Amino acid sequence: MSPRLVGAMLAWELRRAGRAFMRHGGRFGIVLVLAALLGVAASIVGQRQADAAQQAQARLAERLAQRASAPVLPPAGGALDGRARLKAFDDYLPLHDDIPTVVQDLLNQAEDQHLVLARGDYRAQPDLQGGFMRYRMSLPVKGDAPAVLKLMQVALQSHKTLALESVQFKRARIESADVEVRLQWVLLTRLPEPVR
Repeated sequence: MSPRLVGAMLAWELRRAGRAFMRHGGRFGIVLVLAALLGVAASIVGQRQADAAQQAQARLAERLAQRASAPVLPPAGGALDGRARLKAFDDYLPLHDDIPTVVQDLLNQAEDQHLVLARGDYRAQPDLQGGFMRYRMSLPVKGDAPAVLKLMQVALQSHKTLALESVQFKRARIESADVEVRLQWVLLTRLPEPVR
């Protein structure tokens, strides 16, 4: 059989199957088939976005692990004793009064990435034994997933004593490009100066 004849037979079979489908399913059948196709397409798009989010989380975890393994204090000639290390750690921490500046910087960076900010939760936890303060921030943002990743990267690079404790992604609909993300940050600072 020639390719032209095979093509004609295939076209005739497709038309015959289409007419049979229209007799049995009608317009409602077409709507169901289109809905099924849209569902499959939405599922594929959602899976790709989920894969992209997982890859972004893996890259972020890798960068955080690299950052955590990097020595904070370079060794100076020999091993530092405990008091010198503690003093170096204390000197490395920003002042307690710098907390509002860091928070405002995070909010500005989120706006620069065109993310919508919701009301956050802030909690100070002094570590009297360690001699420093943990300032915990929970910032909900909404926007494009790559913009959220960029915010996390820029914030961590800008503030050396800022750490990302957890990230929770949520998408309202599978086909939605926007995600809702809850970013849990912790900022290490010095303890507040005693009031005199």
